[in-house]
Amino acid sequence: MIPDKKTKYCQTCGIPLDIDYNNLGEDVNVEYCDYCLKHGVKGYDFSMDYLIYLWGLFPEEYYKEVGIYYTSLEIREVMSRRLPQIKRWKQKINTAHILYELIIRVQEYINRHLFDDLSLDVLSQTAGISKYHFRRVFKAICGENIGLYIQRLRLEYIAFKLISTNISVSELLCQINYQNKHTLSRAFKNYFKCTIPEFRKQNSNANPEGMYPVQIVPCIEKVASVRIACLKLEWTEHLNHDFSVLWKQVLRLAENCGLHSCSCKYISLTLDCPLISSEEQTRFMVGITVPKSFDIPNGFSVYEIEAGEYAVFQFKGLYHELNRVYRYIYLDWLPTSGYTLREPYTFETYLNTPEKTPLSELRTDIYIPIMQKN
Repeated sequence: MIPDKKTKYCQTCGIPLDIDYNNLGEDVNVEYCDYCLKHGVKGYDFSMDYLIYLWGLFPEEYYKEVGIYYTSLEIREVMSRRLPQIKRWKQKINTAHILYELIIRVQEYINRHLFDDLSLDVLSQTAGISKYHFRRVFKAICGENIGLYIQRLRLEYIAFKLISTNISVSELLCQINYQNKHTLSRAFKNYFKCTIPEFRKQNSNANPEGMYPVQIVPCIEKVASVRIACLKLEWTEHLNHDFSVLWKQVLRLAENCGLHSCSCKYISLTLDCPLISSEEQTRFMVGITVPKSFDIPNGFSVYEIEAGEYAVFQFKGLYHELNRVYRYIYLDWLPTSGYTLREPYTFETYLNTPEKTPLSELRTDIYIPIMQKN
């Protein structure tokens, strides 16, 4: 006798599929949920370990689909038991997570060698896979062709140098080893929809009409190296939601491991200039400072912020107002400060959190890596 209902699980992500066996038909053959199969096309192809990690990051999404609320830890425990029993994961070699780690390695290599030879041969060798396989995997994970990804980072880096320094285009070309001035001009205009002089004029001052009334005198400090446990986000169409989800994971890590008692600080690192990169393409890491002896848990990466001299801007107010602070820093303060930027990333530390503080009293320190001009 056929039961009225029977629990069946998505053959990729393991969430329950509620199938009505009174209504025999195509539903009986359904093996994938709407997340994993849309219009006959699989939405992603992660490893089993990474899927378990992802469901832990987004417990609210699990609740919306299934109607059962689990904490991140409970979801990971449930999925760790369930997924190995699914036919797909009994047969499939667990390689997607390895490929994801390889792409992260390549992205870090690109960040360190942005204007070096970044041919497909060089990058595929860095990843340790064939160039044809690398090209396909990179686009699947990053959502962008490798050539366009590199060109975008180069042009945004150049644009940032143009608005944050008074360097000439000829001097900049010598520093970055770009092809030539005419090639740069064409590529720049195609990407930013204006010429280099026009772009510089548009961004020559952060406060032309009193629209961004910010003036903060920074403290110049020598900062020791900082070790953080972090989560990285790159290429997202839902920045605010995903940013919030990552922060919940960092807060939970701090609570579970008692990091508050170690005087640890919450930190975010922006890998792009917020004045130039589009919101959905902004790359950033969020995390918490940890002692050298701290064992970084699975799912988190470890990142070391370099020691050096920083201009520290202390800001009190809403987080969405930070954008005008950055406009003041890069377009007003920096060009007349007597300092120039060093290469390590800008980062922010949060001295309190919205859960325990009125929004108008939130305090954020912005660290800008600097060195004196010659």
